[in-house]
Amino acid sequence: MNFDYGNVLTRSFQIAWKHKSFWLFSMLPMIVGIFIFAALVAPVFFLDGSNDEMTALVFAVWVIVMILGIVVSLLVGTAGSASLLLGIRRAERGEGSTAFLDLLRDGLAYFWRTLGVILIVQLTLGLVFTIFFLFVGLLSFVTMGLATICLQPVMILLTPLSFLVIAVMDGALMAVIDENLGAWDAVKRALQVVREHVWKFIILTIIVYFGSTILSSIFVAPAMIPVMAVPIFMETEISGQMVILALILFSCIFFPLMTLFSGVIGTLMNSVLGLTYLRLVRPAVEEGIFASEEPKNATS
Repeated sequence: MNFDYGNVLTRSFQIAWKHKSFWLFSMLPMIVGIFIFAALVAPVFFLDGSNDEMTALVFAVWVIVMILGIVVSLLVGTAGSASLLLGIRRAERGEGSTAFLDLLRDGLAYFWRTLGVILIVQLTLGLVFTIFFLFVGLLSFVTMGLATICLQPVMILLTPLSFLVIAVMDGALMAVIDENLGAWDAVKRALQVVREHVWKFIILTIIVYFGSTILSSIFVAPAMIPVMAVPIFMETEISGQMVILALILFSCIFFPLMTLFSGVIGTLMNSVLGLTYLRLVRPAVEEGIFASEEPKNATS
């Protein structure tokens, strides 16, 4: 099969840029995360070292927020993923509406199967990576960082493998939408496709990863300068309240920027992986369904 990397990347950029409403689907987990962070930080202002009851209450609030946050984040992320992949498919095939509300409504039809795919992948492939990195973190703590240096070659090797997990996830979600498969069948189908075309997925994900890393260093890293300056301010005569206000102001600027950045990169990555899966499973050239333009009645 003649696979055109440049065409997939170009088409993905076109979809991600033209349909800016898709960004919001990728931003949903980050938005939920910001609210969770705010809910965890807010009780700190009520802490009083001399009041044990208030301290216990704050810890109870933290536990409740964390549990609710995980559940809400999973549900919102599932709905966003289903709607985003549906929008990418419609944009590629040139059929159906790509309006935000239409995608959100139509994506709910795939919600439970999408949730099943996410749980299957996260509790199998994702769990292996989670356990490994927790193990590395524990060893690094015990050995004061020496384990991280020793295991660096293994971590470098795991980087492309982690990309493949993302490829399996997106491929399975696209299989649910495009081939109307169940969760288990979709995951098995995605594993088969990724295994047969493993290097295609690795090359494309590495390109997007390093591209997003470069953009992050250009646009996001400068925003971290105020945080780096906090220790300097603490040594001056500036009051602690002023430092806290400065950090709050920084958060009001930094978190929206990070949310927007994650939305753009997330949409681009999903577009690349989703289009790759579609092109490999049902080549557009063979079926004559490649859409270089969106339908005139579709809105973004």
